[in-house]
Formats: sequence, C-alpha cells, structure tokens
Amino acid sequence: MGLANEAGYVFRDRYPEREHVYRRFDEVSAAARASLPCRRNVPYGAHRRQVFDLFPVGDGAPLVIFVHGGYWQSLDKDRYSFVAAALVPRGFSVALLNYPLAPAASLEAIVESVCGCPPAVLEALGTPPPFWIATGHSAGGHLAAMLTLASKAGNVALAACAPISGIFDLEPLVETSLNAALELDHERAAKLSPIRRPPISCPLTAFVGADETSDFAGQSRQFVGHWRASGRHAELVSLRDKNHYTVLCDLLEERSEIAEGITQLAQAFRREEKRVEWL
Repeated sequence: MGLANEAGYVFRDRYPEREHVYRRFDEVSAAARASLPCRRNVPYGAHRRQVFDLFPVGDGAPLVIFVHGGYWQSLDKDRYSFVAAALVPRGFSVALLNYPLAPAASLEAIVESVCGCPPAVLEALGTPPPFWIATGHSAGGHLAAMLTLASKAGNVALAACAPISGIFDLEPLVETSLNAALELDHERAAKLSPIRRPPISCPLTAFVGADETSDFAGQSRQFVGHWRASGRHAELVSLRDKNHYTVLCDLLEERSEIAEGITQLAQAFRREEKRVEWL
C-alpha cells in the first residue's frame, strides 16, 4: 500500500511548536484539576482506559462530552482538563474520556467503547442534564461524530455535535503510515467514516484551524456539506492563524470562539425547546 496521502495527515515534524503547546496544555490542565470540582477516573467499562473525568456544575447544567485525539493511538484525557476550565464557567458540566488505543484495540472496538459511555456519565452526574453536546479534537472529532450518530443517552436530548479539526472520511488514511497501527482496508474505513452515514436531526458546528493542511480543512468542509445536504443545520467555523496543534489553544483565550460556539449551540437548543412547548 502506498503513502499517497502522507503529507496531508502526518505532519508533527512540520510544527515545532507542538511540544510547547502540549506543555502548556499539561500545565493549564493540572491547574484546572486543582481548582475545579472533579471526579477522576470514573469507569464506564471493563478496560483500564474506559474511564472519564467529570467536572460537574450542578443540577440543571447541560453536559459536554469531550474526546481527545492522537490518531486513536496515543494521548490521554489528563492533557485536556483545560477544556473544562473553558466550559465550566459558562455553565456546562464536562466529561473527558479515555478509551482503548490502537493497535491493541481495533478501530471498531474504540468506536464501540466511546459510543457506550453516555449511560455511565449520566449516572455519575446523578440528576440528568437537560441536554448534552458531543465534541472532540482530531481523531476525537471522529469519535464525537460517531458518538453523535449513535446517540445512546436514553431520554437526555442530544443538542449538537461540535467536532474540532475532525476526521470524518477515514479512507484517505489507508494510504498513510498511520495505517500500520490502524490496519484498515478501504471497506472497513468506509464503514467507520461518519461522512458515509446519514446525519441525524441535530445541529452541527465544525471548527477547524485556518492553517490546517488542505486535507484536514477539506474533511470538515465536506462533513458540513454532507450534513447540509440532508437538510440539517450545519456551520463551519475557521479559526484564524490556528493549525492542527494550536487550534485548541483557542479554548485558553478569554474570548474563545470554540467555547462561544458551543454556548450558542446550547442557547439555540433552549430556544427551540421553548418554541416547541408553545406549539
């Protein structure tokens, strides 16, 4: 198998700021865990990595579930506690997931693991939230989209999907070095691609860095187009001067476009609920 798509998806060496960004995430995340109420490593399955951290706000707060990236092969929720620091002050409870990693786990098993998490998160909250929103970065954006399409949260409404620099068509990855661990063929990649599945009735806002590779930018653009083609509401938000590693730095800013976008999705859902009540 060739590596025709390598440059568009394997680029860590092109961004020397990557290690600095990760160090900053680690520092801010440690501070978030120290300053915010947090339940650590709550299990949602039998695998040692089927755990989540929960940052609860209280009864009546909507829930955001965030899934980390790492090409389904690396990274950890602990690096991303800063996501809660951006969203908890805006009134959201936040759950940050870990999940089994490739190559020890197949991508099918990873998707199944993440899609099975909502009942445990809701149980840990105690009082059900009024609604929830799925989000995640990179491979976590893919998993957030699959989580949205599975929508296994019982009677709690799914308000929106808000992936950040996500991967929605896995077939290009077959022709990259990433596939050494993923072991995908084109048929399996297509079955695991959110863009090959019919959208559900929920809004989508996809965030992407303006300085991403054309392949990554195209992933979000095409997924938004796929959602719109089914008559669903979908928006694409391009974050100025952000690449694949710095795009989440937006959440460290006081006027975060991602946090504001998620807040707007929540507000739109509340308005729609009220409209339906009056009908």
